[in-house]
Amino acid sequence: MTEIWIVVLAYLIGSIPMAYLIGRTLKKIDIRRYGSGNVGTSNIWVHVGKWAAIPLAAFDIFVKGAFPVYLAQEVATNSWIVVLAGLATVAGHNWSLYLKFTGGRGITVVLGVLLVLAWKELAIGLGITLVGWLISRSSALWVGISVALIPVLSVVFGEPLYVKVLCVALLVIAAVKRVMSNRDATGQRTSWRNVFLQRLIYDRDVASRDDWIYRAPPET
Repeated sequence: MTEIWIVVLAYLIGSIPMAYLIGRTLKKIDIRRYGSGNVGTSNIWVHVGKWAAIPLAAFDIFVKGAFPVYLAQEVATNSWIVVLAGLATVAGHNWSLYLKFTGGRGITVVLGVLLVLAWKELAIGLGITLVGWLISRSSALWVGISVALIPVLSVVFGEPLYVKVLCVALLVIAAVKRVMSNRDATGQRTSWRNVFLQRLIYDRDVASRDDWIYRAPPET
């Protein structure tokens, strides 16, 4: 029962909508109505401020991501419980119990999970993202590439089976969230066929990055 409660606790911690609370407290806005609609660091960076995004990222990485996994490692006797705790906290962030199962993309939380369980894969993934951003000044594509490579790197580094399964599952969650997250976020109905690849590759519904990340409700 203790191990089950660890997984439940991980989901509840992941569900804490800190980005939403920051938007409401500091700017009196619902961050879900701005930019990508993402309840996370990138949207706060653009629509609230860098000074708010940095502590938010730290909270997501260390409190949401790393802490539940570390706790599971300390308490659970089964490595698969550790995997479930990591997946649960990411799922909580992406589909928060407190926001009617809306949320963020979970990337910062994934960073925290990998920091504990697959730090070598994380280091290479961050390096790829940084180099890609320096080249294109667009992070979404390179984050996607890095996450896609994490399972491959886990095989290259000879990680235990449970870590390999975790990396694959994190990739699946990230892909599902990208494809399904912004339904009707533009205020108009769009067919899945028209936006599927755009969402999966660039994490947005429209071709223009600026038009997407700087969106705001009409009344503003």
